[in-house]
Amino acid sequence: MPKKIALFSCGWAFDLLHDYAKGAVKRIQGLDVDLYMFICYPPYVDDEILKVGELNIFNLPNMEDFDGALVIGNAIDHEGMYETIIKRCKDAGIPVVSTGRKNEYAYFVGSDNYDGARSLYTHIVEEHGIEHPLFIAGNANNDDSNTRYETLCQVLREHGISEDNVEIFFSLWEPKLTVDHIHRKYGEQKQPLPDAFVCANDNLAIAVCLALEEIGYEVPVDTIVTGFDNDYSAEIYSPSITSVDQRFRDLGAYAIRLLLDVIEGNERNREVYIGCELFQSESCGCKSIRDLDYLRRLQGKNVFYERMMTTIFERNVSLIEGEVLAGATYEEFETNLRKVLSSDTTFIGKSFHIVLEKSFRKSMTNLDTVFRTKGYSKTMNAVFSMEDGKTMTFPEFETRQLVPYIDPNKKNRVFVFVPIHEITENYGYMIFCDNVDIVANRNHLFEFMTRFNTIMSKVRQNLSLRVLNKKLIELTETDTLTNVKNRAAYATKEGELNSIIKSGTHMNFGIGVFDINNLKKINDSLGHEAGDAYIVNCCQLLCKTFRNSPVYRIGGDEFAVLLMEEDFKNRDELFLKMRDRMKEIASQDPAPEERVSIAGGIAVFENGNDLKVADVFTRADAAMYDDKVEIKKIL
Repeated sequence: MPKKIALFSCGWAFDLLHDYAKGAVKRIQGLDVDLYMFICYPPYVDDEILKVGELNIFNLPNMEDFDGALVIGNAIDHEGMYETIIKRCKDAGIPVVSTGRKNEYAYFVGSDNYDGARSLYTHIVEEHGIEHPLFIAGNANNDDSNTRYETLCQVLREHGISEDNVEIFFSLWEPKLTVDHIHRKYGEQKQPLPDAFVCANDNLAIAVCLALEEIGYEVPVDTIVTGFDNDYSAEIYSPSITSVDQRFRDLGAYAIRLLLDVIEGNERNREVYIGCELFQSESCGCKSIRDLDYLRRLQGKNVFYERMMTTIFERNVSLIEGEVLAGATYEEFETNLRKVLSSDTTFIGKSFHIVLEKSFRKSMTNLDTVFRTKGYSKTMNAVFSMEDGKTMTFPEFETRQLVPYIDPNKKNRVFVFVPIHEITENYGYMIFCDNVDIVANRNHLFEFMTRFNTIMSKVRQNLSLRVLNKKLIELTETDTLTNVKNRAAYATKEGELNSIIKSGTHMNFGIGVFDINNLKKINDSLGHEAGDAYIVNCCQLLCKTFRNSPVYRIGGDEFAVLLMEEDFKNRDELFLKMRDRMKEIASQDPAPEERVSIAGGIAVFENGNDLKVADVFTRADAAMYDDKVEIKKIL
């Protein structure tokens, strides 16, 4: 059995996560180790409810089934979640290596965030003379962002500059909030620029450069900008961003190496730091040591590939939406989903699974279905499973095994788990197999998850509405006394048959028209309650006689039967059996309301002669009245 290593991270730090995971995957090559990555994208908003569905993916694995865990702590800064993950590992008795945040139980591997920040901020103070910077922070409880801010203040103090000169803006890691702030403060309000925008990461630095350019300022002529993380996008941006490389790929490789050593029982230091590297570049006015022209030309070549992947992504998602929403039933939804996913694997890869809670299917017919908001059910449905391009069927499997099928002959498997949900309601999860690159920003994982979750919500809404509409139609077309179809239902069916007749299609059907005898007499003498019981008894005899045909109550004492198939073939015999049954009941001398007396007539649709259903009904109605006259003669 291969060792099972879990990796937990939020996915917003795309490049950090991708580099870290690539480093870990490279390190386990040739070892008997599989990596299980649990990834989500919770929004940075105050409303905790909006985060529940995303963060729930962290509750999926049973940590007792794992040999160890990696946690990218600085990417999980949602209150209590990081601590919860560590506690679950501790309770399971497995070792944990944390990156970016420290915990007394976990081993720690991290870049020297302080040292990297100090080298950057010392550079801009000593080489560029900044004294009044604006610090663009992440969110208030993020350790990395706070360390960088505190280090900036410390460096300024050491150079005789008051830390009160530092303004701070909390961006919540949202570039748009940063852009809006700059437009408002320096564009609309015309406040003087700080001498430096010191940003907590590179994405925020790029957003600052874009915003300043839009309101007429030039970096680094009018002010300087710095970032952090040394993302590739920041490196090739113009101006190229001065930043600090935290060596995430090396962190991933070292973290899993440390974890495997601890699993094997080897003694290791509980804290390991990897040095950062400062990259001076154009955004602070320095010359980059890298060949930026080459990197930018290389990016130009990548534009075609990225455009192609975006087109494939948009096409695939549109096809998925079109196919699955076309289904009128849950069964059609599953069939269409399997068809569209297996038709083009460019985006999802050759090995991919979708696992749904049973409650998702149940909710189509039961609008009161309650979904789980924490954790996952013991058993779930694998609605789509594909391994190496071959689809397989696993209608139900134990959720604890996580993946419906794992090829025992493959080594170094990588499984990426992401949630399927609607806000707090857990629908299930999907698994991308052996494709660590899916977490890179350019590969649209977040967009795919968001669109797929929306599609699943639409499927649930559409199918449940169909069921609700069907129930409403049944309710409006059902006679409340007898529970057979009513006159409105008969009119609907009559319209359908008239359309078929108009098309010239050959049909075999007949109509029976029946009228209850003596109803007024029973109502007058015994009351309407007895009359209702009499109607029900007569209706039951019709239903038992014509078992294969729909019965309609079209008036107070009138019924119509649409004779189909076997009932149509045996109509005369069935009519006589009904007569015999009425005589049998009468011979038992029952109470008046328990008697059954029905006059009836039957007519057959004549292809070529009858132009509409009413023609058949008229003949059957006439035959019914003739029968009523004969019955009265006997009585």
